[in-house]
Amino acid sequence: MNYIAIAIMNQLVGGPLQDPSETIKASSYPIPDLYRLSNLPGTRIHYGLLYGIGVCIVAYLLIQHTTFGFAARTAGGNVKAARVAGLPVGQLTVIICFLAGSCAGLAGMAEIAAVHSRVNESLVSGYGYTGILVAFVARYNPIACTVVSILLGGIIASGGALQRNLEMPDATALVFQGLVFLVILYSDSLYGRFKVFKEPIAPTAPTAPPPVTA
Repeated sequence: MNYIAIAIMNQLVGGPLQDPSETIKASSYPIPDLYRLSNLPGTRIHYGLLYGIGVCIVAYLLIQHTTFGFAARTAGGNVKAARVAGLPVGQLTVIICFLAGSCAGLAGMAEIAAVHSRVNESLVSGYGYTGILVAFVARYNPIACTVVSILLGGIIASGGALQRNLEMPDATALVFQGLVFLVILYSDSLYGRFKVFKEPIAPTAPTAPPPVTA
């Protein structure tokens, strides 16, 4: 579905939505300044950050505190068990994909309205695949995703600075992402094997001996 969406976007940008004045690369018409997102007062961060935090809070409440969220977590954890319980797995999958795609569309809107001001083929930068890593590291917790996304976003943004200041390859940021993924993935196999990863067992109170009867 990602490749289909990218192909449709490129077709529209190179066809009906193309700006004839752009001769270097195919791009859409620019967004008027009236409709662009501004920055937060006193910062260089646009209002898209607040949109993302708000969506994460709503997603947390939906997934953790509603019956729909419980059904979605059950279907995502074990499809066979969800079907045995009578849950509509297909319907839940379509709804979750629709909601996830809406979140991606909101992020793309903020990227265009606040940064690029127009759509072109270079807009596709693999952010969706980084989002998979964010969700995995955050253990699928929408609130934790806000912290992890800022961390990994900083790593991605540091690629150019590493190349300019330390004369390191620009792909160093991708290596850092891979290391984070491997550490988190390997930590699951270590959990429970060493004492430091095991949960302490609470001592049980001694039971009184049974009474002696004559």
